[in-house]
Amino acid sequence: ANNIEFSFPYCTPEAFRFQFDGTKNKLWQSVLNSRNCDFPPTPTDYSSTSLTTRNEMFFKISSKYTFKPGETLIFSPDATPVPFDGRQIELKQGARLKGGFYVTIKKDTGTQLLPGSTNVTPEARFDAFANDGRGMQKFDESLVYQGVGIIMDEKDSDFGKMLAYRYQVYPDVAKAVFKLPANTALTPATLAQSELSPQPFMTTVFGARTASQTFFPAKGFVQSSPFVNSSIMGGARTSKDHQAEYEYPGTAHPVNSPFDFSFRAVAPFDSLLPNADAASRGFIVSGFQSADGLSRCIINELPTQPIQSLAELQNWNLRSDNPIPPFCFNIVGNSDATPLIPANTVFNNPPPGPQAGKELQHDDFYCANHLLFDDWFVSSIAPKSTNLGVPASTLTSKKTFTDFVKGTDPLRNSAYLPIKVDTAAAQTTAGADQLFTDHASKAGAWKTIASRIEVEGMFNVNSTSVKAWRALLGHARNQRIPYVTTTGSAVSGAQDYAHSRFSVAGDLEAKSIGTSGQFSAAAEFTGYRKLTSAILDRFAQEIVNEVRARGPFLSLSEFVNRQLSSGNLALAGTIQAALNTLAADSLINPYSVIQSRSTKVELVNLPFAASSGYNFAAAADGYSAYGLPGWTRQADVLRPIAPILSARDDTFTIRAYGDARDNSNNITSRATCEAVVRRTRDFVDPADAPEITTLPTSAANLIFGRRYEIISFRWLSDSEI
Repeated sequence: ANNIEFSFPYCTPEAFRFQFDGTKNKLWQSVLNSRNCDFPPTPTDYSSTSLTTRNEMFFKISSKYTFKPGETLIFSPDATPVPFDGRQIELKQGARLKGGFYVTIKKDTGTQLLPGSTNVTPEARFDAFANDGRGMQKFDESLVYQGVGIIMDEKDSDFGKMLAYRYQVYPDVAKAVFKLPANTALTPATLAQSELSPQPFMTTVFGARTASQTFFPAKGFVQSSPFVNSSIMGGARTSKDHQAEYEYPGTAHPVNSPFDFSFRAVAPFDSLLPNADAASRGFIVSGFQSADGLSRCIINELPTQPIQSLAELQNWNLRSDNPIPPFCFNIVGNSDATPLIPANTVFNNPPPGPQAGKELQHDDFYCANHLLFDDWFVSSIAPKSTNLGVPASTLTSKKTFTDFVKGTDPLRNSAYLPIKVDTAAAQTTAGADQLFTDHASKAGAWKTIASRIEVEGMFNVNSTSVKAWRALLGHARNQRIPYVTTTGSAVSGAQDYAHSRFSVAGDLEAKSIGTSGQFSAAAEFTGYRKLTSAILDRFAQEIVNEVRARGPFLSLSEFVNRQLSSGNLALAGTIQAALNTLAADSLINPYSVIQSRSTKVELVNLPFAASSGYNFAAAADGYSAYGLPGWTRQADVLRPIAPILSARDDTFTIRAYGDARDNSNNITSRATCEAVVRRTRDFVDPADAPEITTLPTSAANLIFGRRYEIISFRWLSDSEI
C-alpha cells in the first residue's frame, strides 16, 4: 500500500522533568497537550503545560515497500530533527538516531536562558493520563480513550483507517508498574552537547505481545494475538477496586492486553538504539538486539493449496474484531484453557448495565472445536495444482472428483476412498461426470458429500494401545519439508517425524542454525520441530495415560477439548496435556532451549495480580514464547492425522462360540467362529436415503440406524483362541 499514515491522537504515557545543575524541576510535563492530560485522576504533581502545545503526533511512509514473508523493517525520520509544530514526519527505511521532533525544555522559573555549560539530566515516568474531556460519570464506549497508555491509528490514503491500536491501563496501575529500574541512573549532559549532538537517553517500545521481551510477559499465544488491531482495555470506572459494573474480567490489567508497552534507559551516545542489520531489518519477538532478536518470524499463512484437515484452520483469525480479552491465537485444534474463564465453563456472563446481553468473553478454543470437530470435515475435493499457487484451469474440482471415483488419482486426503457403488458407476467417463453432477456440484453437496466417502484406516481416539498410538504418531517418515529462507524458499532433505504448522515452514528445523536471526537459536522460535523416536515413544505413552484419565470420549471434540472440570484435566485437551508432560520432563523436553530464552510466567510474579481478572489462574502459568512455530502445539500434531480420527469404530470383529453336549452334559463337539462386520451408509430400512441430513422417517431406522454387513467369516481352530 502507499501513503501509510500513523497518528497518536491522545496523550502518550511518558512524562518528564529535568535537573539543571542538580536542581530538579518541581512538576512533571507530559509530551502531548492532548485533551487535558493534567486533570484528575492524573497526579497533582503534573504541570498544567506540556512539553508541546500540540494534540497529536503524525508520521507517514509515502514510498511503497515490499516485505518478504515474516520480515521486519526499520523506518525512521531523516537525521535532522524539526520543531514539534504539528507537521507530519516522513519515515524512510533505515535506522537514523537523531531525527524526528525536538522540543524546548524550560526551568520552573520560566524562559530564563541557561549557559551551554549547564548540566541537564532527564527523569521519566509513565502515568500521563489521556482524557478526551467527556467525563467519567457514565458509561460510554468512547471511554476506552481514557487511561494511561498508547492510542495509535494507522490508515492508508487509498482505503482510510486500517488499524486502531489501543493499549490503556488505570493511572494507579501505571504508577505502580511502569517504573525505570533503580540502577539505570541517567548520566547528565550539558545543554551545549544536547543542542549540537542530541543523543537518546530512553527508548519506549509499543507493539504486539508475542514472546519474551515484553514488559508484562504472559503465556504466549494463549493470552495474546498479533492479529488484534483494537481492544477495550482500561476505560472508565466508578470505584477503586477495578471492578466497575460495566467491566469485563481482565480489562483492568495490562497482562491481558494483546499489546505491550515497554521502556528502558540507555546510556548517552549509545549507538545501538535502535539496532538494525545491514538490510535495515530490526529485531523482534525474542529480543530487540542482534544477540537475541529475530529479523523475521512467520506466524501465519494464507492457504496456497486446498486445506486437507480441520486443524489447518488454526491459522484462521477466528476472533476477528472482538475487542474484549481473552486474546488468543491459533484457536482451531488447540485446547489451552484461558485464565479469564472459569475452569468448569466456556464463557463469562457479560457485566450488568449497558453491556447486558453482549457475551463477548468465551473460551474460544473450546467453542470452536466443539462446533467444528463433530460436524465438519475437509473432503479436499477442490481444484488441484502440482505447484503452489493458482491451479491450472484443467485441474478443476470436477477433475479432482472424477479422478477420485475412477481410482486414477486419489484425493489429497489419500485415506479417503469412494464408496463401491460410485467406483462401479465411474468406469465410464459419462458415469463419472454424472456422479459429479448428482453428488458433488449441487448447492447442497457440502452437506451430503460425506455419504460418498469411506475412510481407510480410521483410528479410534479411545484406543489405549501404546503401540497403536506410536504407529499413528510415527506416520511421517522420509519427509522433505519446504521452508522459507531470507532469499526465497528451499526444501529439506528426507527426514522423519517433522511437525510443521504451515504448508511451507518459516525456517529450518528448530535445532538448526536457521535464517531468521543472527543468534544460533533463532530457528528454535521460527522453524519446524522434529520429535525423535524416543520422544514419540514417551508421547504415545502419555497420550494413553490421558485417554485413561479422560475417556471414554463420546465425540471427537471431547477428545480435542479440555474437560470442563478442574485441575489438570481442565488445563488442556488430551494431546496438549501429553505435550505439556513432555515439556515438564527435563530429560526429554524438546523445548528446553526456547524455554531458556523466554520468560517463565507465574501468577506469583505478576504485579497488581488482584486486578488481573483471572478466574482460572493456573491456566496463566507457562512461558512467554509458548505457541510460536518452534513450540509444537496440539493442532500441529492433529494437522496430518485429524482426517482419520474418530470417537467410535465402524468395523468390528465378533467371535462366537458353541458346543454340543450329551445327556450327561459332556461336550461332544465345539466350534468357534469369527466375523468381521462393518457399519455401512445404508439404513436398515431403505425407505430413507443414506445421505439425508434430517432424522429418518422410518421407525425401524430410528431404532436400529444404519445397516451392518459381514466383510469376512471364518471358523477358528483351538490354537487361534
